[in-house]
Amino acid sequence: MSIADPAQLLQRVPELNALIDDPKISRAIESGDTFKVYRALVLAKLFRRLPQHNDVLRLLTSERRLFAKPLKGKPSLGSINSVGFGFIGKAEKDLDDSYIALHAFVILFAIPLVPLGAYVVKSTGTRQWQIYARAPLGILGWLYTRGLALLAVVLVLSGAAHSYHESNTQDLMILNGFDVPVSVSFDRQTMNLAPQAKATINLKAGRVHGVATAGPSGVIDTLDETLNSSERYTIWNIAGAAPLVQNTIVYSKTAPASPDTGGAQTVYCGKHFLELDNIKYAFEEPPNTISMSKHQTSVSVNHLTIIHSGDTPGVMACMSYAFDQGHEKDMAKAAEALAQLHDWDMRYASTAILAAEAVSSKEGMRVAQRVMQAKPGQVIYERMVQDMRDEAGQHDTLLAEYAERARLQPDSAREQYLYASLMSGAQGISAMQALAQRFPKDPNILRSLIWRRAVHGDYPNAIRDMARLRQISAIDADRLIDLEVRLLVAQRKGFDAMNLLNAAVRDKTANNRAGHAADFGLVAKYFGADPELYLKVLPGDEKNSVALDFYRVRAGLAPILPQNTLAPTVKLALALRNAPAKALLAAHDVTRYQIGSLGTDQLTLLYGEAVRTDDKIVLDKIKGLLRLPKSEDDLLRQFMRGDAVSLDEADIDLDVQAAAYLIRSRNSQLPAAERSALRARAARTDLLHGTVSTALNQWPG
Repeated sequence: MSIADPAQLLQRVPELNALIDDPKISRAIESGDTFKVYRALVLAKLFRRLPQHNDVLRLLTSERRLFAKPLKGKPSLGSINSVGFGFIGKAEKDLDDSYIALHAFVILFAIPLVPLGAYVVKSTGTRQWQIYARAPLGILGWLYTRGLALLAVVLVLSGAAHSYHESNTQDLMILNGFDVPVSVSFDRQTMNLAPQAKATINLKAGRVHGVATAGPSGVIDTLDETLNSSERYTIWNIAGAAPLVQNTIVYSKTAPASPDTGGAQTVYCGKHFLELDNIKYAFEEPPNTISMSKHQTSVSVNHLTIIHSGDTPGVMACMSYAFDQGHEKDMAKAAEALAQLHDWDMRYASTAILAAEAVSSKEGMRVAQRVMQAKPGQVIYERMVQDMRDEAGQHDTLLAEYAERARLQPDSAREQYLYASLMSGAQGISAMQALAQRFPKDPNILRSLIWRRAVHGDYPNAIRDMARLRQISAIDADRLIDLEVRLLVAQRKGFDAMNLLNAAVRDKTANNRAGHAADFGLVAKYFGADPELYLKVLPGDEKNSVALDFYRVRAGLAPILPQNTLAPTVKLALALRNAPAKALLAAHDVTRYQIGSLGTDQLTLLYGEAVRTDDKIVLDKIKGLLRLPKSEDDLLRQFMRGDAVSLDEADIDLDVQAAAYLIRSRNSQLPAAERSALRARAARTDLLHGTVSTALNQWPG
């Protein structure tokens, strides 16, 4: 059937060809008025006149843009005292953010009294629009203009009420990344979040104060922010613990049209308050395909989600990510909350202090003192605070403070130990020997005496006292396992050293199992056993080949995968064996957290080369990792630079000493005899024959 088509609708909308047999629709097409055609389609759909074409009618009546007309001048806009003309509503929103709006005479900027028409527009600001074309009124608007005024008024008033409510409130999404339930309170509103859960609460816009508590642990985070009523996603990620991620997903028309998740990604670990715009899909799986206009070849959308890593709590996934990226300070709040939730257990407390120190030394001290207050009377925590104050240069103040405490409590092994622990060199050894005679069963005193004797070369007495300590307190003896292994090797008791490390590697609750596996490799290699016994698969991390090869290099073994030699951590470990200049360059590409996984000898070699060359980038990364009091750190720097100082009276770890002797020997300004003696001393002090011994043979002299 051939009909006139002045508006060329049949070419623009070929689906109409299936409907031209209907007289009313064909007459409307022949009139050339696209609005009449749209109304004819609406009536056919409403009165079910063409049931065989229901799908086509439904499609066409939902796409008013197809029947749009060019502008004949711009519609009236503007108002006085919130009464006038304006656009309201957003229908059939397109990917370019244009939409169809109702043009009406309004009051309060949002309540339509008289609908005047519909237009394709795009918002360019507050009550500002770019206008593209006229569009037919939607079904409700059309019915409204023809007599159903009452119903339309009810709907509009309802919408206005909703808009008024929306303009005065804001939805706040709350995320709990911890593995314990959390209670959240806002004034009179309280809600409970299960572990790893999220929930939404509607709050009045303006300044809000929220408190997150976790059972007996008390407050773990607070929120003091101004909520703005908007379409943005407003999120309180409690303590920044949940691994919240925003991905940019790219859809393409080319087959297959599946989404490409390789776009930009933003990780919000550590960010506890967020307002995010332009989120297309939030906390749901994005579809495999989306519709596009004929002019588009690809579309990018934002997807907001929480990463789930099996049974790993979200906060732990965030901690791993942040520390690996060198963003420890971002997780300071979460790390402190986590330590609080675990009753300030040493493992969590140490991480909390490390993260806080990344913010500032003042923050690190605050958290350390909070740990000490939560665990009063526990020597290990008080020693931690002592060390931090010592590193901050407060040695003289500490000495006077603890001397007075010791004077007031002469019979307290704890107070006497805490005072003597601040002494160094021969004075410190004498003080601890005297205390060991007065308090023979105090493990803290005996442990300190063993360490002091060892670092000053008294290996026989140190190993004898070590046996006593194991009888008194196996837990305290295990804290010196690294030293005990070195003492056993120095006494040529390699089998005993390997047995000790064997038990440590097999103990799944032990800390530093991978480090013990590397030490086992060194001892086994020196005494003719299998150095790869525990370095074929890394204990506790079977899938991480880079980490495995990092610890293999630390043990003096070759990497299993050649490509891993390009990994920053493995490259650094290899360079420390044979190329100090390359080691400094490699250190620029790793994070402070990754540098912290080096052995003490490796860390000191890197530190020494940075001191020698004044590499401020590396020095800043290593700062505080050796845990030396400020006085001893200053002395160590002077010694490694070649100044006229000695380490003999300093209480410095054996591995640090060995590396320091090697670093000093590289100073060409020193006499050849002194340099030779330093190298010999470095070889004797490197009891495990590790990286320092390798560097002695391969580093330039």
